[in-house]
Amino acid sequence: MINVGERIRQLRKAKNITSTNLAQKLGVTQSFISGIETNHKKCSLETLDAICTLLDISLTDFFQEDETEMEANLKELLDASKKLTVEQRDLMTMFLKSLK
Repeated sequence: MINVGERIRQLRKAKNITSTNLAQKLGVTQSFISGIETNHKKCSLETLDAICTLLDISLTDFFQEDETEMEANLKELLDASKKLTVEQRDLMTMFLKSLK
């Protein structure tokens, strides 16, 4: 089962966003964000959706547990690759295979 608070903290840190900055963008207090991240406060779906939007991730991707254990730089690479065209992905795949 996914730890929502820990997942938010992980994604926020991967994007180099402070809890204070995230709180300001959401219009909530930093202690509210801290409470969510430490699982002392519940996060509504609406709030989670807003957080995901600010962190540039979909709710679907948020709940994919296999990515939670991925290193931040690999997650960033994966997220960037999702925005590539099919041709760009094919070129990237060929490039990565050439590095082996």
